[in-house]
Amino acid sequence: MALETRIKQLLALEENKKCADCGTRQPRWASYSLGIFVCLQCAGFHRSLGVHISRVKSCDLDRWTEDQVRAMEAVGNASGREEYGPSYAE
Repeated sequence: MALETRIKQLLALEENKKCADCGTRQPRWASYSLGIFVCLQCAGFHRSLGVHISRVKSCDLDRWTEDQVRAMEAVGNASGREEYGPSYAE
């Protein structure tokens, strides 16, 4: 299955329909180093953290690698919130 198709399937899961940080509906960005989907505003925040903490890319505009997609499949927003605790927006 194409990598982009797998990302779209992950975005369709109930747990990933809202930004992991602020709860905005339909996140279109992801921190593949953390395995979470985020909105545009929170993607900017993650970028400001530096790539040593969070690596961000667009779910629509960027090309994904197999390893990046696997990282997203392994975590997701529900597990990510449990792992990393409350977001900065809460």
